[in-house]
Amino acid sequence: MKPINALKQLIILGTAVFCFTSLAIGQVVEALQMKELTEKLQLNEKQQQALTPIVAQRDKSLKALKEDTSSGKLQKLRKLEAIQTTFKTQAGKVLTADQSKKLEALQAERRAKLMGS
Repeated sequence: MKPINALKQLIILGTAVFCFTSLAIGQVVEALQMKELTEKLQLNEKQQQALTPIVAQRDKSLKALKEDTSSGKLQKLRKLEAIQTTFKTQAGKVLTADQSKKLEALQAERRAKLMGS
Protein backbone atom coordinates (compact mmCIF):
# COMPACT_ATOMS: atom_id res chain seq x y z
CA MET A 1 0.00 0.00 0.00
CA LYS A 2 1.36 3.39 -0.94
CA PRO A 3 1.91 5.92 1.86
CA ILE A 4 -0.44 8.42 0.18
CA ASN A 5 -3.30 5.90 0.02
CA ALA A 6 -2.71 4.96 3.65
CA LEU A 7 -2.82 8.64 4.59
CA LYS A 8 -6.08 9.15 2.66
CA GLN A 9 -7.63 6.14 4.38
CA LEU A 10 -6.48 7.42 7.74
CA ILE A 11 -7.99 10.84 7.05
CA ILE A 12 -11.28 9.29 5.92
CA LEU A 13 -11.37 7.05 8.98
CA GLY A 14 -10.58 9.99 11.26
CA THR A 15 -13.32 12.07 9.68
CA ALA A 16 -15.85 9.25 10.05
CA VAL A 17 -14.92 8.73 13.70
CA PHE A 18 -15.21 12.47 14.34
CA CYS A 19 -18.66 12.63 12.70
CA PHE A 20 -19.98 9.64 14.62
CA THR A 21 -18.48 10.95 17.86
CA SER A 22 -20.07 14.38 17.33
CA LEU A 23 -23.43 12.76 16.65
CA ALA A 24 -23.11 10.57 19.73
CA ILE A 25 -22.10 13.51 21.92
CA GLY A 26 -25.11 15.47 20.65
CA GLN A 27 -27.41 12.59 21.53
CA VAL A 28 -25.85 12.24 24.98
CA VAL A 29 -26.25 15.96 25.67
CA GLU A 30 -29.87 15.83 24.53
CA ALA A 31 -30.52 12.79 26.75
CA LEU A 32 -28.92 14.56 29.73
CA GLN A 33 -31.06 17.64 29.12
CA MET A 34 -34.21 15.52 29.02
CA LYS A 35 -33.15 13.68 32.18
CA GLU A 36 -32.62 16.97 33.97
CA LEU A 37 -35.93 18.37 32.75
CA THR A 38 -37.71 15.15 33.71
CA GLU A 39 -36.33 15.27 37.23
CA LYS A 40 -36.62 18.98 37.91
CA LEU A 41 -40.02 19.45 36.28
CA GLN A 42 -41.33 16.02 37.31
CA LEU A 43 -42.41 15.17 33.78
CA ASN A 44 -44.59 12.16 33.17
CA GLU A 45 -43.84 9.76 30.33
CA LYS A 46 -46.27 11.41 27.91
CA GLN A 47 -44.72 14.82 28.58
CA GLN A 48 -41.22 13.41 28.07
CA GLN A 49 -42.20 11.99 24.69
CA ALA A 50 -43.83 15.25 23.63
CA LEU A 51 -40.97 17.44 24.87
CA THR A 52 -38.09 15.42 23.38
CA PRO A 53 -38.55 16.61 19.76
CA ILE A 54 -39.14 20.19 20.99
CA VAL A 55 -35.80 20.16 22.84
CA ALA A 56 -34.09 18.55 19.84
CA GLN A 57 -35.42 21.23 17.47
CA ARG A 58 -34.35 24.00 19.83
CA ASP A 59 -30.86 22.52 20.09
CA LYS A 60 -30.64 22.15 16.31
CA SER A 61 -31.68 25.79 15.85
CA LEU A 62 -29.18 26.97 18.48
CA LYS A 63 -26.38 25.01 16.83
CA ALA A 64 -27.22 26.52 13.45
CA LEU A 65 -27.27 29.99 15.00
CA LYS A 66 -23.89 29.42 16.63
CA GLU A 67 -22.41 28.30 13.30
CA ASP A 68 -23.95 31.23 11.39
CA THR A 69 -21.17 33.58 10.39
CA SER A 70 -23.25 35.77 8.08
CA SER A 71 -25.37 37.43 10.77
CA GLY A 72 -24.33 40.26 13.03
CA LYS A 73 -24.57 40.20 16.81
CA LEU A 74 -27.91 41.99 16.92
CA GLN A 75 -29.42 39.68 14.31
CA LYS A 76 -28.16 36.65 16.23
CA LEU A 77 -29.60 38.02 19.46
CA ARG A 78 -33.00 38.49 17.80
CA LYS A 79 -32.84 34.97 16.35
CA LEU A 80 -31.90 33.62 19.78
CA GLU A 81 -34.89 35.37 21.33
CA ALA A 82 -37.14 33.92 18.61
CA ILE A 83 -35.78 30.41 19.22
CA GLN A 84 -36.38 30.75 22.95
CA THR A 85 -39.88 32.16 22.45
CA THR A 86 -40.78 29.30 20.12
CA PHE A 87 -39.39 26.80 22.63
CA LYS A 88 -41.37 28.33 25.51
CA THR A 89 -44.56 28.38 23.46
CA GLN A 90 -44.21 24.77 22.35
CA ALA A 91 -43.10 23.55 25.79
CA GLY A 92 -45.96 25.48 27.39
CA LYS A 93 -48.43 23.34 25.43
CA VAL A 94 -46.94 20.22 27.07
CA LEU A 95 -46.25 21.48 30.60
CA THR A 96 -48.55 22.40 33.42
CA ALA A 97 -48.55 26.00 34.68
CA ASP A 98 -46.37 25.00 37.65
CA GLN A 99 -43.91 23.17 35.41
CA SER A 100 -43.72 26.19 33.11
CA LYS A 101 -42.80 28.38 36.07
CA LYS A 102 -40.11 25.91 37.10
CA LEU A 103 -38.76 25.90 33.53
CA GLU A 104 -38.60 29.71 33.57
CA ALA A 105 -36.65 29.54 36.84
CA LEU A 106 -34.22 26.95 35.40
CA GLN A 107 -33.63 29.11 32.34
CA ALA A 108 -33.11 32.22 34.47
CA GLU A 109 -30.60 30.31 36.59
CA ARG A 110 -28.69 29.22 33.48
CA ARG A 111 -28.67 32.76 32.07
CA ALA A 112 -27.28 34.05 35.36
CA LYS A 113 -24.49 31.43 35.27
CA LEU A 114 -23.66 32.32 31.67
CA MET A 115 -23.50 36.00 32.53
CA GLY A 116 -21.16 35.29 35.43
CA SER A 117 -23.52 36.31 38.21
